[in-house]
Amino acid sequence: MADFERPVYVPLDRSEEDWSFLKDPELRTDPWDPLKYVALRNAPGWYVTLAGEERSFYEHYRNYNWGAGPQDGNGYYLNRFLGSADFHLGSSTRFFFELKSGLEFGRAGGPRPVQDEDKLDINQLFIEFHPPSHGDRPRASLKIGRQDLQYGEGTLLDVRDLNVRQSFDGIKLILRPKDWQVDLFAMRPALSNPGLFDDYPDHTQTLWGVYGTSSKHLPGFIRQLDAYYLGLDRKIARFARGSERDQRHTVGSLIYGGKGNFSYVGEVDLQFGKFGSGNILAWKYAQSLSYSFSHLKFRPVPSLLFGISSGDTNPANPDLQTFHPLFPKGLYYGFIDDSGSLNAIVLHGKIALQISKKVSLAPDIFFFWRQRTTDGLYSHPGVLLRSGLASGKQYVGALQDISITWTVDHHTTVQLLGAYYEAGAFLRETSPPGRNTAYVSGKVIYRF
Repeated sequence: MADFERPVYVPLDRSEEDWSFLKDPELRTDPWDPLKYVALRNAPGWYVTLAGEERSFYEHYRNYNWGAGPQDGNGYYLNRFLGSADFHLGSSTRFFFELKSGLEFGRAGGPRPVQDEDKLDINQLFIEFHPPSHGDRPRASLKIGRQDLQYGEGTLLDVRDLNVRQSFDGIKLILRPKDWQVDLFAMRPALSNPGLFDDYPDHTQTLWGVYGTSSKHLPGFIRQLDAYYLGLDRKIARFARGSERDQRHTVGSLIYGGKGNFSYVGEVDLQFGKFGSGNILAWKYAQSLSYSFSHLKFRPVPSLLFGISSGDTNPANPDLQTFHPLFPKGLYYGFIDDSGSLNAIVLHGKIALQISKKVSLAPDIFFFWRQRTTDGLYSHPGVLLRSGLASGKQYVGALQDISITWTVDHHTTVQLLGAYYEAGAFLRETSPPGRNTAYVSGKVIYRF
């Protein structure tokens, strides 16, 4: 037991946790451990793991959406519950069930669609089969049902970790040939409706793809390589030029590299397909460079990030060049739901500081431009915020934010966030004239 290191909770997908080690009563040191391994019968591999999360979240904006739409002077409260049961039925079958509840209180204009409220619904419900394995993990497995998809940096497929998460209905085959894990899947996104058990599959969208990951026997300074193909068919998709059917294919790679205290992340994506009667040809490139000064006080880690994604070159031409991020994480550039990774040039500087063993501090700054002045401004999920034709200015604005995170214990995390968005020339010249935005929030998360 002296060399045993207890695993941590997986914050995004609790179905990825493995508590089988708790079959040894001597390793049960936490008050919740009796719920993490409940034997179902007197046979190897028959047990259930219970898990849960409660997240309380207060948010306050001044000039939300740069002053457009309903405003809220007092802020509002969001609350989310997740509860799951992971049934292991011997060596080859698993059944996972997770409920979610997201509630909103006191927001002027009511809950934002999709992201704020879903009173009670199924977040995950799948059965998994895999053949007996002689190693640490099965060589193949098959998941059928509602499940999370979260890959890489969350720029294309993610659980959208807002008050209401994004789930997918379908089938996923996981293959593990030598040195690789390859996921093949066909899915429909689950609709996020605000009522009780009303999140049905979205039959207007179909997602399919292949995603491969390897971290062994790679050249040079590469620590992990992801390569993928993703297909998405949307019956109706809206861009600045209008709404049409969007049939889009994405091929790309994600590289995690580094040597010593230096780290690198690079992403390259190419998209092609059909938008109405026109063709799609779009692209994205992003990279981050960071260095860990682990020998200095507060162990500072400065980072410099740059991203650029294509925008539409001519709204009068039926062809479309606007990059689309499919199903990305809810917040990617900072802590407020504004500028996204469509038609964007982004420069981002950050420094992470470890103030104490349990407290970290991370200030950062973003600068945003439109890649093409002939295209509009979009949120990160791809919602058109402002048409691009009312202004020829390229500069959108600058966002400064800061986070303070206190890891109270391995169950409880407290986070304070602040942000200030200075509206640039494009926002000020479009209607309604953009105003500077201020934001503060506090978040408490408890997991077991």
